[in-house]
Amino acid sequence: MRMCSIASGSSGNCIYVGSDHTHLLVDTGISKKRIEEGLKTLDLKGNDLNGILITHEHSDHIKGAGIISRRYDVPIFATEKTWYSMENSLGKIKPENRRVFKPYEIFSIGDIEITPFSTSHDAVDSCGFSLSDGKNKLSIATDLGYVTKEVLSYLSSSQLVILESNHDVQMLKMGSYPYYLKQRVLSDVGHLSN
Repeated sequence: MRMCSIASGSSGNCIYVGSDHTHLLVDTGISKKRIEEGLKTLDLKGNDLNGILITHEHSDHIKGAGIISRRYDVPIFATEKTWYSMENSLGKIKPENRRVFKPYEIFSIGDIEITPFSTSHDAVDSCGFSLSDGKNKLSIATDLGYVTKEVLSYLSSSQLVILESNHDVQMLKMGSYPYYLKQRVLSDVGHLSN
C-alpha cells in the first residue's frame, strides 16, 4: 500500500491511499485541478480512481467530490447521515455512485479492506478509516476533538497513522479568532492541539 497527502488544512483535505490494483481518495476538499495535479505526481489519473471515502460533510473535505465523481464516474462512500448533510453541496451524483457504509462495518473496495470508525468532531457522523491490503494497515483520523480508547484501538497495529493536530492552545487563546471559534477548536468535538 502507498499513501500520499495531496492537501491538508482548513483550505482543503485530500489523501490518496492505494495498492497496485486499487486507488482511493480519502476526502476531496480541494478543486478538481488540484486533485488531478496531486494524482499526476503519483503517475495516476482520475480514471484510475476506484472510490472516494468521505470522513465528514465539512466543505474542506468534500469540495471536489461531486465533480470528480461526475467527471470520472467514481463512487463516493459516506455514512447515511453524512450523505444527507452533504448531498446538496455535491450536485447530481449517479445513484450507483452513491454508496453508504456504517461505522464499524468492514467493507472492501478492490483489494483494500476498509474499517470505518466514529470520531469526535462537530459533524453529523464523523469517521476515521483503517485500510488494509491484507499485509499492511494504515489508519486515518483527522478532525478529532480528542482520541478515545475506541479510536486508539483502531489505530493500533497500523504501520502508518495519519492524525491531524492543528493548533497551539496558548497561541489560539491569544490569537485573533472570535471567541466562539476558539471554543469550537478547543472543545471535545474540535481539533487536537499540537
